Amino acid sequence: MAALLPTLLTIAILIWAYNLIDQHLGRHITRGMVLLFATSGPPAFAEPEDALKYGTPLNEWDSRGRQMTVEYKVVTHPAADPTTPAYGNATDQERRAAKRACNLALWTIAFRRYRLHLLGFLIAIILVYFVGLFLASLIGRTTWHLVENAIFRVPLIRAIYPNIKQVTDFLFTDRQLQFSGVVAVQYPRKGLWSVGLVTGPPLKTVQDAAGEELITIFIPSSPTPVTGYVITAAKRDVVDLALSMDEVLRYTISGGVIRPTREMLERATAGPITEDGEGIRDQE
Repeated sequence: MAALLPTLLTIAILIWAYNLIDQHLGRHITRGMVLLFATSGPPAFAEPEDALKYGTPLNEWDSRGRQMTVEYKVVTHPAADPTTPAYGNATDQERRAAKRACNLALWTIAFRRYRLHLLGFLIAIILVYFVGLFLASLIGRTTWHLVENAIFRVPLIRAIYPNIKQVTDFLFTDRQLQFSGVVAVQYPRKGLWSVGLVTGPPLKTVQDAAGEELITIFIPSSPTPVTGYVITAAKRDVVDLALSMDEVLRYTISGGVIRPTREMLERATAGPITEDGEGIRDQE
């Protein structure tokens, strides 16, 4: 699982991103392409019989036992086929409408048969890329700031958009979490010691109210150190630990079982494991 999970999560994220772009951009672009091509006439690489295989099925069957589809009934409509007697009885308006519907149905079938809907997805990717390039430029950033300022004035949106923006900026901005040290602090109550990571100074209001030097500490949870608690404690109440980030992660993930050799007590049982994975013999 440790070897496969990163690959599986990467694939899942890529699939989610594909579905997101395809549903909100790609499909609309594909639909626009079908409508545009339908105005130029029927495709040369699509036949009416393809509508039976690639069309939207109906709960109907013809005399030959073939299941009907929505597109096949449109393509074979009498008003669209000059060889049928009903074509001569149809008005010009009915013929034009039937012809447009026939062309649209044939192009829809052609896109399904040859998977041309991927063109819409590729165009959507290109659009997203160039929009990103534009927003990264000076003119783009200035324009987007003006748009955001207008969004912030909308009563309902201004209560939602800033919070979402903070999350997306944190996830997609190229920044790294900086930890200035490893400490031990009495948390969640006095007498219970927890290992934490110093993330920086406290909030200004808390610092002013305390009247002494404070620090902000992230207390990772075990066995998943990516989650935890953020606390603010007095600097005089913490104990600096000479531990590296890797040592803290191993200690937390293992539930305190794996710890550096230099942090082992002189009298230890065979149970605890050092950072090299070997047990400690009784030193009596």
